[in-house]
Amino acid sequence: MKIFVLICFIFFQSALFSLAPERKTLQNINPEQVLIVGNSFVYYNNGMHNPLVNLIRADKTLFGNHRIRKITINGSSLTWHNVKTYISNPFIGSFTFDRDNNLVELERKPFQLAIMHDCSRCPIAEKTRPMFHKVVDVHSKTLKEANIEPALMMTWAYKDKSSMTKKLAKEYIEAANRNNILVIPVGLAFAEINKNYSNINLYTQDKRHPSKLGTYLAACVIFSSVYKKSPEGNPFTFGIESGIAKTLQQVAWQVSRDFYIGK
Repeated sequence: MKIFVLICFIFFQSALFSLAPERKTLQNINPEQVLIVGNSFVYYNNGMHNPLVNLIRADKTLFGNHRIRKITINGSSLTWHNVKTYISNPFIGSFTFDRDNNLVELERKPFQLAIMHDCSRCPIAEKTRPMFHKVVDVHSKTLKEANIEPALMMTWAYKDKSSMTKKLAKEYIEAANRNNILVIPVGLAFAEINKNYSNINLYTQDKRHPSKLGTYLAACVIFSSVYKKSPEGNPFTFGIESGIAKTLQQVAWQVSRDFYIGK
């Protein structure tokens, strides 16, 4: 009986350990050319890339010419995206608009980091879970062969389905560990806010997509996880009331820090 209990304990401990992220940091500690691949989760509120790049530029300790490109397909899974085309297309990132809306050519620089996420249920639904793991493997290999670091953005549970959090975390961490890539714990930060700050609504009316507060929180978590910088006190607050922005910054840093040290 004692042996059986010991075996069960060891198995339980192993299961817990397997849920810890093995990759804690990127090889490039300050990626300047970043690609985000996903769906409506990252294009709501004029795009998650906007608060992210503004957080970076407002932090005076991060030097460089940071540019973030976002490629999204509404309602999509990662299987819909041709990442190989995105990173080889010579026209992506070749121009921008100035303050007077003039078209301005840019020197195209290769991406250094690609952050990916799947549809809200794809990693945990029985029929799509195997495809999630397969496409993460395929895209990660494609990116690595092009000397681009892949990373996964762990998505969040629906507002009325908190049980999704642990399931999503498990699949994202397993996929990241298998490919030796970084996983960014956005979903865990959503869970922390939902549990402890009832006055902060991270969702739109559909209880799935992010409100402006949700988009900002996610950007703060990405900022914390990728650049290993605390967003606390960052002057860019996305037009959010200062007290709420401060809470979102603090939670993003706490969750990111604790996630990678195994708390």
